[in-house]
Amino acid sequence: MAPGTRTLGWEHFREVAEELFKVLGRSEFLWAQQAWEHLQRAGLCTIDSELDRSRVLVRFMTLACIYRDFCALAWKKRLPPHFHEWAVYLDLHPLRIGQLLGPNAPMPEGAADEELLHAALQILVNRERAELHRVLTLAFGSPSRLFTSLWRTREHLSGTAAAKRETRESDDEILNNLSFEKIDAYEFVSKGFRTASTPAGLD
Repeated sequence: MAPGTRTLGWEHFREVAEELFKVLGRSEFLWAQQAWEHLQRAGLCTIDSELDRSRVLVRFMTLACIYRDFCALAWKKRLPPHFHEWAVYLDLHPLRIGQLLGPNAPMPEGAADEELLHAALQILVNRERAELHRVLTLAFGSPSRLFTSLWRTREHLSGTAAAKRETRESDDEILNNLSFEKIDAYEFVSKGFRTASTPAGLD
């Protein structure tokens, strides 16, 4: 690591993670930590400037959006991102958002400041989806294993180890006991973390 560089590891985000990731209230935080550590090992959490820091914060938001999108598809648990609040929690300055966005991003005309901030962060998050998909697919080993890791976040953390083993689905059961919702969620994972409303051509 070059002089002056540092890494924003999971500890940096631990206090705000619940605000961004809590959907089911089960084991999503363990998944988020594991995923972030994979991104860290891939060099996506290293910073040497304030603009770099802002980009890493957007990646953290992106990971949270990916998880929320998955929950919406897999279990109909729909929690839209609260980008304005998230920017405050993460100390993400509008000036840096503008720098990351660049001059030619398609922003809504005549929108209020909060709407502009939401639109800007949505664009930045969508730009990061493909890279996070690439890194996490490699880290977990395949789209199927990445899907399985996300699906398991609905498993309870409480209970005895024996009870967990009895109720725990095998990887084969997860991948082969299909439903329309599960198919939609699998396609989301296998096709780059894109939803029907995510514009193409942002990578």
